[in-house]
Amino acid sequence: MVLIESGVTWLPAYLWRINKTWRGVRAETPWLDRLPSEIIREHVRLTIQPFDEPDDARQIETIIEEIGSDDMLLFSTDYPHWQFEGTDAMPDGLPDALIRKILIDNPLETYPRLS
Repeated sequence: MVLIESGVTWLPAYLWRINKTWRGVRAETPWLDRLPSEIIREHVRLTIQPFDEPDDARQIETIIEEIGSDDMLLFSTDYPHWQFEGTDAMPDGLPDALIRKILIDNPLETYPRLS
C-alpha cells in the first residue's frame, strides 16, 4: 500500500504506539506472529511530498532511523498542486545513498513493472 501526501514524520510515533497497543492485546490476536510495525515496514510505502521536515536538517536522519526502514520512502513531486513552495524536490539532510533509494531502488521494488 502506498500512502500519498500523508507526510512522513508521524510514522515513528505511530509505529511505537501500534506495537505498544499490540503487546497489551496480544492474546486477542494470536495469528499475528510478529510486531505490527514489522508488517507495516514490509507492506506500506510513503511518498516524500509533502515532507514535513523539521527546522534542523540533522533531525531528518533521526526520523529515518526511528522509522526503522529506508525502503518505505518513495519520490513524488506533488504535481499538479501549485502550493509546493520549495525549489528542491528532495528535502535537505538526506544522505546520498538514501536519495538513490528514494528515487530509483524503492520505486522499482514497489512497482516491479517499471523495470
